Amino acid sequence: MATSDFSPELCEQLFKVPKYLASRIVWKQIGSLKCLFLAKVLTEDGMGLDLSGYWVKNGRHNHSTWGFSLTYFGDCVRSYDMAVYHKNPGGGGKIRGPHKHKFSSSKIDRFAYKPDPPISEDNPNAALLDFLTEANIDLRGEYQHFMFP
Repeated sequence: MATSDFSPELCEQLFKVPKYLASRIVWKQIGSLKCLFLAKVLTEDGMGLDLSGYWVKNGRHNHSTWGFSLTYFGDCVRSYDMAVYHKNPGGGGKIRGPHKHKFSSSKIDRFAYKPDPPISEDNPNAALLDFLTEANIDLRGEYQHFMFP
């Protein structure tokens, strides 16, 4: 459920503060062409966020896409997707190719941008690590590459 006090300032604060993975990332296979995960993330002062991810194989074109999302009570702090383009509200221009989003709630427009450094477009494992690094999320322990069908 989205919170009524979510603001661009809170979004940026939650994005920038040090955070750590508070649960294991476990990919669950849904059929033969899709995997999902949901994990918990905590700020150093105990604020809880949700981290989710998806991986989908397009059997018809034999290529895969993936994305990740960090949310706070249903509001988007950051997300990444491999969409072809996104048109920003208010004449903010178009973003072509894989991109990230911030500020998504019923009261705040969703803006897209190209991350710098870029997130891997070739490997979902590398992309997840890139996403975690940019979002200042520490793994707190050993990382084992996730397997995809």
